Amino acid sequence: MRHLRLRAIILISAGLFIIISGLSGCGKKDTEKAVSAKTGADKAVQETRVPSTAPITEERVYYDFEKDPMGWEIPMWARGKSDYVAKSLSISKAVKLHGEGSLEIITAFPGDNWTAALVEIQQYLNLSPYRVISVDLYVPKDAPIGLKARFVLTVGENWKFVEMSRSVPLDPGEWVTLTANIEPGSYDWKRVVPDEEFAQDVRKIAIRVESNRKPEYSGPVYIDNIRCGK
Repeated sequence: MRHLRLRAIILISAGLFIIISGLSGCGKKDTEKAVSAKTGADKAVQETRVPSTAPITEERVYYDFEKDPMGWEIPMWARGKSDYVAKSLSISKAVKLHGEGSLEIITAFPGDNWTAALVEIQQYLNLSPYRVISVDLYVPKDAPIGLKARFVLTVGENWKFVEMSRSVPLDPGEWVTLTANIEPGSYDWKRVVPDEEFAQDVRKIAIRVESNRKPEYSGPVYIDNIRCGK
């Protein structure tokens, strides 16, 4: 009789252990599912984030070119390529939109193939507090119609090269503002949709003026008032 009672106790204990283990496993699985669902929801929110359409109410000017080029240059890699046609840069006091000066780039577009005049600065910047980056450009009124401009950024530890998905036509004799959205979810960039880290580690800013086979133009392009807004 004693052996039967002992066996019954063992069987009951084993049954309770199986039930408790099953409940514990269910709880763990339910927790894992909940965490996975939350992670997926957070990722979906990030992926579907839409940039704000509210007006820009605050700006910070990073480069105003009042006295010197402020670190902007024609990069050495561009000087050695036939399709990059910026010849020199300097400060102009005669043509400017704000303040006392602007950056003048002397160009020579041959007009027979795609060519570009590019200037850039290498500087570590955290632009994440801002929504857009903007610049004002000018070509003289006797310049031909057809030149266009776009921003090119280099971002992150891997020095990722990212250019705008669109370009803005330059209107001879008029200052033209080029603006690109740098917020998460922006579609202003080729093959890249910015995430939260995109604007936190900007390593280069470049401005590229382009001639797509035409027009032919030899003369200055002026850049002023490079700024970020929010």
